[in-house]
Amino acid sequence: MDVDNEERRATAAAGRRGRGRRFFARATGLQLMAVYWVPMTVLIGLPMRWLFDRQEALDEAVLGAALNAVWIGPSIYLAQRVVGEARQDPEGYPLRQAVRTGTVPEDDAVRADLPGYLAGQRRATWAALLSVLVTALGLILLALLAADNEGFAVIFGVVAAVSAAVAALTLTRIRRLASLLPGPPETPRSQG
Repeated sequence: MDVDNEERRATAAAGRRGRGRRFFARATGLQLMAVYWVPMTVLIGLPMRWLFDRQEALDEAVLGAALNAVWIGPSIYLAQRVVGEARQDPEGYPLRQAVRTGTVPEDDAVRADLPGYLAGQRRATWAALLSVLVTALGLILLALLAADNEGFAVIFGVVAAVSAAVAALTLTRIRRLASLLPGPPETPRSQG
């Protein structure tokens, strides 16, 4: 009985690790920015700012660190383009390519995986957008109320607007592709 439980736990742990790796391999720049922006700001940006300027106020240091970490989204996007998505995740490449081009893949296996992939990307894009918008709104309020700095507020407003535009484009592509997929077979209606 203990061996069976240990095997199940090991299988479940391996499944979670595999899903996590697959998420990071298939995530868009917006999704990765949502995951990395706050931790990079707090764990790297803020300590680095205080290392070089210990007299800086906390609100200014947080705003500066967040601004320094904004490069995460565009750099991840560019890295995905330069490195080549096919080498990064060969199994997910046809799925991402289908979303990018808006065409239903010819391969039956990929076509069968596409509805689940689209649903997951839709959820992940909404979650990423919400995360980035909440973070940007918090930084805007911090800039306006605590630091009295309109420049930071404008910059984080632009970050929020660009993130919303990227999410809208992604969600539009997903919706269009989902509409091209054949639906489940209809069940005949009963006469009566």
